[in-house]
Amino acid sequence: MKKSQTQSSFLKISSRIIKVTLVTLTVIQCSLFLLGAYSGYIPPIKWIIPAFLGLFFPILLILQLIITLVWMLVREWRWLLSVLAVWLIALPQLLIYFPINRADKLLAAEESTTIRVLSYNVCAFGFKPHSATQPNAVLQYIKSSGADLVCLQEAMLNQNPFAGVVTKTLQSYLNKDYPFIRVIRVNRGGSTLAILSKHPIMRIEEIPISSWVNGAIAAKVLIGGKETLLINAHLESFHLKRVDGEQYLHLAKQGEAVRLQDALRAKLSPTIKAHNVQANVLSEYIRANSSEGRVIVCGDFNDTPLSYVHRKVSEGMEDAFVERGNGFGFTFHTRPFVVRIDHIIYGKAFRAVSCEVDKRATESDHYPIEAVLTLRDTEQAGE
Repeated sequence: MKKSQTQSSFLKISSRIIKVTLVTLTVIQCSLFLLGAYSGYIPPIKWIIPAFLGLFFPILLILQLIITLVWMLVREWRWLLSVLAVWLIALPQLLIYFPINRADKLLAAEESTTIRVLSYNVCAFGFKPHSATQPNAVLQYIKSSGADLVCLQEAMLNQNPFAGVVTKTLQSYLNKDYPFIRVIRVNRGGSTLAILSKHPIMRIEEIPISSWVNGAIAAKVLIGGKETLLINAHLESFHLKRVDGEQYLHLAKQGEAVRLQDALRAKLSPTIKAHNVQANVLSEYIRANSSEGRVIVCGDFNDTPLSYVHRKVSEGMEDAFVERGNGFGFTFHTRPFVVRIDHIIYGKAFRAVSCEVDKRATESDHYPIEAVLTLRDTEQAGE
């Protein structure tokens, strides 16, 4: 009898310990999940931890699913409802990270005001030359895209025509499709940004953002008789390589939490803080130089849709993929770092009809992102 009572007491205590542990883990996980989901509202220079959580949000998403399933299995309805409430609170951010949209049919009457925008980090055109017999795949893709406005990042041009794409080749191969081509090396000869346009480029300048090699440029493009501010941005890179990812995964598997934390902080913190400053500069520039909502921002932000960069730059505007895309829409595809860091953002003068990430284009470590925009009725009426 005593043995039975002892076993019963032990089981009760064990059950209580397990439940307390599970509740504690749930509270911690839900807090981190919400902090990551809304990390874009917290400037990293004030508190950097939410930015890390936003960057690694897929891990938090998986853990949140596991916690939800656990409470469903143990049938603790009070805690299950609490976890579901957390999902509901995070829903607006989840739909930014993983949008779900229906197709939007473009009316025939609107076709004359349609603007097809392409943003593509071309990684030096795949480091491949171009010739009549062996055309460069990236140049071919741009030529066949049908885009009206093309923003290229890492569009480095080679001096040797046998080693890569040269300036003369870029101009001669694409100038029939794009009579207005501007190429600028930013930050004293660092990364190269290019804008190719079927519409007249009235003027172009570099936006003075502090960066090691990256940067941003702004052009005034004449569309429908009015100037539109077009920004092509390539924000600070994390300089992550496949070997970095392999090292982090190895540390995680070995349970080296402290070493993993130190390695991530050393590698990522300077870039996250730089993004904070760069986002503020871009936001101020947009407010000072755009009018009537005629602004389009394209580029490789090197940060996720939940980031401070994305939220700050898109203030008062819309993200084409969030409005018309579907799914995760990953644009950077070097494993294990698979994430959506390339964005097309537009002002109130425009409406997004569609937005897609083209995974067929594999010459770069980024996939191109393309959006079809149209001027809203008020803009059409005024032209």
